[in-house]
Amino acid sequence: MKVDKSVLNRLLTLLNCHESKIRVLGGYFDNVYEISNEVPIIIKIFNREFDTEEQILSEIEWTKFLKENGVNVTIPIIQNGESYINILTENLFYVAYKKVKGNHIDINSEDWNEKLFKQWGRGMGTMHSLSKMYKGKYKRPEWNEHKIYQMNMDSLDFRIKEKWENYLEEFKSMSNSKELYGIIHGDLHHHNFLCDKGEITYIDFGDSEFNWFAYDIAIAIYHASQTIKDRDERDQFASLFFKSFIEGYSIGNSVNGILKHVDFFINFRYLYSFVYHNQFSQKDQLNKQQLKYLEKMQQTIINQKTYLGIALV
Repeated sequence: MKVDKSVLNRLLTLLNCHESKIRVLGGYFDNVYEISNEVPIIIKIFNREFDTEEQILSEIEWTKFLKENGVNVTIPIIQNGESYINILTENLFYVAYKKVKGNHIDINSEDWNEKLFKQWGRGMGTMHSLSKMYKGKYKRPEWNEHKIYQMNMDSLDFRIKEKWENYLEEFKSMSNSKELYGIIHGDLHHHNFLCDKGEITYIDFGDSEFNWFAYDIAIAIYHASQTIKDRDERDQFASLFFKSFIEGYSIGNSVNGILKHVDFFINFRYLYSFVYHNQFSQKDQLNKQQLKYLEKMQQTIINQKTYLGIALV
């Protein structure tokens, strides 16, 4: 879903804002924008084909609960005095957020360290613990309600497809007790929090869903480890990261029964990332480097049993 110029013009009109004040921040479909008004705001545009208003309201309800219970998260603002949902077109709507202080962490800075990893883990652990007591009006989706699990995978290499199906079969035998399974962030890598004077604010809860807590931990480990290209160095980093992250996580939530699944989910995340890009990317809009990267991912998944060369647990 690329946002059309006419939609952005409509947005600017509604916000009484000049086009020089808007810039794209990102999002998988380039659907997140910053508006540099006197009070800067962040705008996230949604398409009802992919996200219903009820789904977004359930995300908002969950983040408000986290905020009320001491977790630093971004929550939206009401602009029209009635609803968080602002209509753009028949299919599109947006939600506005006050811009929070902070910046994305620079992985080459001295702040990318064990102290940060521990703090990051503590935040995730606290979220998982809070999910056990959460009773919202709007329920967050179960992991297998995601569109990717309803899609035809015949376009994949048969070896990739077989691995995918094996994982889905394995999930059926895993316990979903409340100590192991609940609402996860679903994408808590280092681009989804902001740092300011030693404080972390967590952002982008669009992928939050009911899933295994171990998967959330694995997502953080996988994406942090991706910052290291050499596999031996990556393994060393992953071990260091895991130790610090779990030290923090265990302050927020018990790790009993969770950690034994982390290595399994790290490998699944690597496969999931490839399948996601393969199914949702518009291949004709990818450059040579991106296509080469996907090809390398495919060969690695086929030829390597594990993403990391070591077991963390």
